[in-house]
This record gives sequence, structure tokens and C-alpha cells, in this order.
Amino acid sequence: MQNIINLLHSYNRYALLLALIYVLFRAYSGWLGKKRYEKADNTASAALLGLTHLQLLLGLIQYFFTSEWTRAAFADMGAAMKSPMHRYFAVEHISMMLLAVVFIQLGRTLSKKAADDESKFKKLAIYTTVAVVLILASLAPKGLLLGSLRMG
Repeated sequence: MQNIINLLHSYNRYALLLALIYVLFRAYSGWLGKKRYEKADNTASAALLGLTHLQLLLGLIQYFFTSEWTRAAFADMGAAMKSPMHRYFAVEHISMMLLAVVFIQLGRTLSKKAADDESKFKKLAIYTTVAVVLILASLAPKGLLLGSLRMG
């Protein structure tokens, strides 16, 4: 079960990344190019949100049920805070990713409620950009992961 969830979580991140790039491209080109907000923009935003929620669900399953990293961290949080890998998976990664999900959700919701096309694109662009910054900020440094992936 753990391997399947890890595999799904891993592959979905690439679909999510492509969706983020596509939505950002459409949002910024629509906003700055003063374009009409079309069905394709709405569909792209909805697909991004769906992939985001799938990634969240898979991540929460890992976090609470299948991850050896979080299981070890929950057993001794004091020690986990002293271990960069345990702290990363038990606290840092989930916190930043939850915030990113919130911003993607806000971008989708607020853009749908916006009155005009420029506002729709602007809200989608800004909130999605904040989410991408949070995601990039939460990536584990390579040195932290090298040699440490044996556990999980």
C-alpha cells in the first residue's frame, strides 16, 4: 500500500506541475494581454484544483498512515525537531503544502466570483503564483535528501 501511495503521489506531482505552468501561462497572458476569460481558462483552473486536491489526499494518507518518517517523528517529536529529515516531513513540508493548497483554492474560488475578465485572470495569477512560491520554498534541499531516502 505504501509503495502505491508513494508512486501515485510522486507521479501526480508532475501532472500538477504541468497544470500549474499552464494555468499561470493562461492567467498572466490573459491578465496582461487583456483577453477574455474563456471556458478553457475555467477548465484549466478546475483541473489544477482537482490535481491539487488529489495530491493533498495522497499526501495526507502518507502523512498519517504510511510514512515511516512521520511515524518516527510522532513517536518522539523532540528528537524529530533535531533531525532535518524528520522535521521536514513531519512539520515543514506539510505546512507549506497545506498553505499552497489554500492559495490554489482561493485563486480558483475568487477568480470564479470576480466580476470581470481582468479581475478573474489577476486573482488566478496572483494566488497561483503565491502557491508556486510556497511549493518551491518547501522543496527539500538536495543535500538533505541524498543518502536519507532509505527510510521512506
